[in-house]
Amino acid sequence: MLPPEEFPPRPDATARLQHQAFFEALQHGEGTRDWMAARAGLIVLRYVLARSESDGDPGALAGEESRVAAAIEALPAGDAEGATLYAILRAMLAAVQSGAPRPAEPGADRDARTLEPVADALIAYGDALLTRFAWPLAAEVYATVWDTRAAPNARFSEGIDPRDVDEGVAESGSAGAGRQIPAATALAALKLSICYRMLGRAEDAQMARDAARAAARQCRDPVIGDYVGFRTRLGDALALLDAGPSSEADWQLAALIAESASNPQLRDVHARARHAQAVAAYRRRRSTR
Repeated sequence: MLPPEEFPPRPDATARLQHQAFFEALQHGEGTRDWMAARAGLIVLRYVLARSESDGDPGALAGEESRVAAAIEALPAGDAEGATLYAILRAMLAAVQSGAPRPAEPGADRDARTLEPVADALIAYGDALLTRFAWPLAAEVYATVWDTRAAPNARFSEGIDPRDVDEGVAESGSAGAGRQIPAATALAALKLSICYRMLGRAEDAQMARDAARAAARQCRDPVIGDYVGFRTRLGDALALLDAGPSSEADWQLAALIAESASNPQLRDVHARARHAQAVAAYRRRRSTR
């Protein structure tokens, strides 16, 4: 069983409590829609982690799927977060079925690529949380995908790590083959940095941006890689502006606007950079009055 309402033991005094934001959300508002959504999200996340650590054994955690589904069904019909949670559950079940080693292959490892749809579904869930500005909850979800030290003395979920699939590719591929990582890994780091910035965790946001920048350079999807790379540059400029007027930030924004102007894949970055430039100009005018 996976008791979601119980706090898991902390390995040491400085370690980050896994899914802490979800536990905190369950401390108030019991019975409300947001409370039920947080409970369902926590149950799904803990199920995903437990499944991902079960070595692909379909018999492991027998019966847990029905409990997870029941938690999701407690949400109102048509709930957007509920739909994304169902997608995670379906992706995890498909991964277990398609990735389990066959009996004729004792000791065989599950193909890590089967977990990539789970990572994609987690990204969609995090995005759904952002529509109601649930920054702490969304950060927990993106951290579950990324599984890195994006904050000091913290190791996020030790379950799904889409990067694992590419270590084998780099080792067994042709000479000079780089490690190509899934888009979900780069996107999770980027979105994690955005959540941290909105939560005022500037140091953690910077570390997550650095991770996103590195992931963007190795991203299997070059379009996503370029997008994440540009968004991390935008994040750097916004971090400078958070501290006050900055000529360096002004230069970075101008460069982003110029470089993204003719690329239809970067319209979002172009619009965000122009907006940030306008906000910076407005603040500068107010400060001189």
